[in-house]
Amino acid sequence: MIVSIIPVYAQSSNTIVVNGEGVISIEPDVARISLGAETQDNNPLTAQNRNSTIMSAVIDSLKALGIDESDIRTTNFSMHPIHDWRNNERVHRGYQVTNMINVTVRDLELIGSVLTAASEAGANLSTHISFGLLDGTSAYNQALALAVTNATGKAQAIAQSLGRTLGSAINVTESSTAHFMPRTAWSAEFDGLAMAVPQAAGGVPVQGGELAVTAHVQITFAIP
Repeated sequence: MIVSIIPVYAQSSNTIVVNGEGVISIEPDVARISLGAETQDNNPLTAQNRNSTIMSAVIDSLKALGIDESDIRTTNFSMHPIHDWRNNERVHRGYQVTNMINVTVRDLELIGSVLTAASEAGANLSTHISFGLLDGTSAYNQALALAVTNATGKAQAIAQSLGRTLGSAINVTESSTAHFMPRTAWSAEFDGLAMAVPQAAGGVPVQGGELAVTAHVQITFAIP
């Protein structure tokens, strides 16, 4: 987004162009977990039925924890044949069914319980947890204000070193979009995870850490 502010000095070379960055730290208020199940069998229908049984149990266990059905979304479902190579020949050895879901957890205290319940229900694929904000508008606007302050401070320092007076802002360019970068992240193989990791009262221990919300601007100032 570009905001033009009365380009009085637009044709003048007496300008300073500076970049500013603003970063704030904020605790996440939502987590998204990717998990699923993989099954194999010589019969494709058997592999599919086994997978469906597992995923139905997984979804039921999540609902029992209070996860709303609208926060459980299928992200991938596939079935394909499996082959091995023996003596330079491709040998068919069955079928593999994969079903992945994405779970939005709005109560971060439930994350450990979600992982444990899914594992106990039969989920056996790798899982990834990402942390974020349900609405990051306010946080980003704060970072944007800090970016403007940062750019203005740079411009003042430059103008002072040149023996000039810093004038008005001529042009402001928001050179970024809302960006939320986890300061900590967590991922692991889900194979027996709930049994392998020491559990707290709520299940697998997971810490959300903080998010770094970053914004960038470029500002052109007049130096009359």
